[in-house]
Amino acid sequence: MFRPARMQKISIVTLNQYTKPLVDALYERGLMEIEDLAEEIHNDDEYKGLTVSKQDPFATKISSLAMKCDSIIDTLKSSEPKTSMVEVIKGFFSPKEIFSEEVKNLSPEELAIHAEKIITKVDSVLSPIESRMNEIGTEETKYKDNLNIANQLKSFDVDFAYLQNNAYTSFITGLLPQEHLADAKSQIEEATQEVVIFEGSPDSESKDKTVIPLIIVTLNEFEEDISGILRRLEFEKLDVSGLSGKASEIVEASAKKLEDLKNDKEQCIKDIREVDLRSRDQMLILKEQLDIEKQRTEIYSYFGETETTKMIKGWVVKKDVDETLTIIDQVTEGNSIIEVEDPSEEEIENNEVPVKQKNPGFAKPYELLVNMYSTPNYKDIDPTIIMAFFFPFFFGFCLTDAFYGIIIAIVGFLIYRGIGKVNKTFTSFGAILTQMGLWTVLLGLVTGGFIGDFVPRFLMGDANAALPTVIPSINAFAHPENILILAIIIGLVHLNIAFLFGIIDNVKSRKIKDLCSGQLCWVLIEISIVLFVVAGMIPFAVTFIIALILLIYGAGAMGVMDIFGFIGDVLSYSRLLALCLSTGGIAMTANLLFQLLGQMVPYVGVIIGILVFLAIHLFNIAFQSLGSFIHSLRLHFVEFFGNFYTGDSEPFEPFEAERVYTKVEK
Repeated sequence: MFRPARMQKISIVTLNQYTKPLVDALYERGLMEIEDLAEEIHNDDEYKGLTVSKQDPFATKISSLAMKCDSIIDTLKSSEPKTSMVEVIKGFFSPKEIFSEEVKNLSPEELAIHAEKIITKVDSVLSPIESRMNEIGTEETKYKDNLNIANQLKSFDVDFAYLQNNAYTSFITGLLPQEHLADAKSQIEEATQEVVIFEGSPDSESKDKTVIPLIIVTLNEFEEDISGILRRLEFEKLDVSGLSGKASEIVEASAKKLEDLKNDKEQCIKDIREVDLRSRDQMLILKEQLDIEKQRTEIYSYFGETETTKMIKGWVVKKDVDETLTIIDQVTEGNSIIEVEDPSEEEIENNEVPVKQKNPGFAKPYELLVNMYSTPNYKDIDPTIIMAFFFPFFFGFCLTDAFYGIIIAIVGFLIYRGIGKVNKTFTSFGAILTQMGLWTVLLGLVTGGFIGDFVPRFLMGDANAALPTVIPSINAFAHPENILILAIIIGLVHLNIAFLFGIIDNVKSRKIKDLCSGQLCWVLIEISIVLFVVAGMIPFAVTFIIALILLIYGAGAMGVMDIFGFIGDVLSYSRLLALCLSTGGIAMTANLLFQLLGQMVPYVGVIIGILVFLAIHLFNIAFQSLGSFIHSLRLHFVEFFGNFYTGDSEPFEPFEAERVYTKVEK
């Protein structure tokens, strides 16, 4: 229970004719993580005579069709109307239910033919619409540029057809920062007298009023020199080639054309939406079939082969080995050689064994948090069960407001029952939130937090009174010192569980120095303090000296400095008190401000007070919940895991068909 599931390695050699049905059977059952043998075949003499197996000949075709299917689905999704924030939030709590459709178990060749037929049919309708959308995009860019140029130059009452370069004359049009205008004129006049500069006025609708539109007319031979001068002075050239008519006419024509293009675009989107309504489900089903077949056909490159046989190697959870052997024997009709072996010491030490965590149902969601830090090492103790007890408790201890806990528990339950139905990550997160909320309710009631001091202040008439559910000795508002003592005691229990795990692992691995300097010395120091309280100085001194000797033996003379780290770890649990008091303090402040505003400002004060009350409490629940979550994680990731946890393994990922939209016909 506190260790990952035991794994075994299976090696299979079977005839080529049985490979495909065996791959299909293993894929649908999902019991085996298949190893890639390519590197071993090339480098290990043990595999001499084997070559790397080739992919299924239809793998490339299937992959190409999957990419085309993806492209079509992306196009269909582009027609979806923008989702409002309300709908996004609603989707978390009430997601659209997905119904799986039965599909035939087609061969790669049959699936390729089936997919081509569907993709060609949908693409024949969608492709002309996409082409028109691309044309619209190009035209929109063109007319927006025209509109921008015309607006920038509208202070010139001139037909743009007259501003086109000819055999003798060049026209330079654009925008120049006003601060450079004098320099531009002087430098251009130095370069040539064969030039005329027309100044316009800035566009009244433009945000930048410091640029001046210019039209410069010169002989062709001076155009390059003048352009060089203008570039150095941050001149922005406007290309008027191909434009005709006055600025106002171009603005009007461009605006009308953009409006027409907008209507065309909306019609195209409507057309795509109609295709989407008819074809989306079919395309999603096909996409899943192609992705599954792609994964299934590509796995062949993981195998070794001879002229007549294939070799498959992989990992299976020990309890599933018998079922796996039965499947292999049935599919290959007994025509296979199978070898089952435990992981070697070298594989365990080199962290080559994939890890499947094995936890009871109540702790399963917390694998999400443990894996945020790192997947447990195969030889590690898996701390998920301990985290399942302590994490929500620490969160509730930090927040300690029963009303806030009710809100968090409700949100967690809605996520669990909503999007959690279709997403495993949110299933775990919803369960964790619910448990966090329930612990917060319990600890809030016994320590006196329910919307701060709302009940005593407004319902009981005495802000100093306690809730009927409060345990007097741990009333957070009356006896914070007891909360601190309780936090340190809980912290010591938490740390000593970590020490116990570390001692077990170090003894098992025979890491004596790590044992002496890592856990054993801290346990002895704790025992010495207890002996000092119970029996006096001499037992304390003897035990403490033994602890120091072990510490110096394991970590050297400088290891004595680690004592301060140990003290820091213990004191770190005082954050439970700090967050507990800050939650209650901010909540009490909100209640007090509401009361004062209602008393000091007639009528309007009550309304202002309610707004202040709601704003501070909403901030408090959001900010303090986030802080409680982060600090509860920290107490595990730093103080707890730091004393024994190695992690850094790869999770067990079986060769398995992940189906959402499909199920295979029986």
